[in-house]
Amino acid sequence: DDNWVICPLMNPSGLKRGTRENATGIDLNRDYRDFVSDEIRGHRDWIKRQVPSLDLGIHLHEDWEAAGFYLYELNFGKSPSLAKVLLQATGQFLPIETAECIDGRSARSGIIRPDTLPDLPEGQPESIWLYQQFGGVLYTLETPSALALELRVAALKAAVLAAVDL
Repeated sequence: DDNWVICPLMNPSGLKRGTRENATGIDLNRDYRDFVSDEIRGHRDWIKRQVPSLDLGIHLHEDWEAAGFYLYELNFGKSPSLAKVLLQATGQFLPIETAECIDGRSARSGIIRPDTLPDLPEGQPESIWLYQQFGGVLYTLETPSALALELRVAALKAAVLAAVDL
């Protein structure tokens, strides 16, 4: 029995303004420690009512500094990784990020895979909070915002479909 929870847009005011912050200047993907924003408090409360546990989480993001697609994988239970399959699916639409350091984190062939949950001084992202609350394997997929929206959407769609097929 498969259960899906889909949150299509967490930051409508930021999307409208072209920023990662909401209308009051809060970076929503760093607000999962303090829950200052209405959006993230609402999301936290809603998701707790929907999800008793989590097997797989996929978060669709973009990075204004990146030149290619990359992903974060939180997989501390050592479940089979989907990272290479996701990279392969997106590679037909976007280049894969080749940097060995992304956002101050070690990366290899477009994959950031920490050994432990990072403690980020700038705040806690959704994926870390979800892992702490529900476990599972979580992927944050990052597309380079400088590339065409149509290509970014196609790449993310391909990655999600590849994950669902597995």
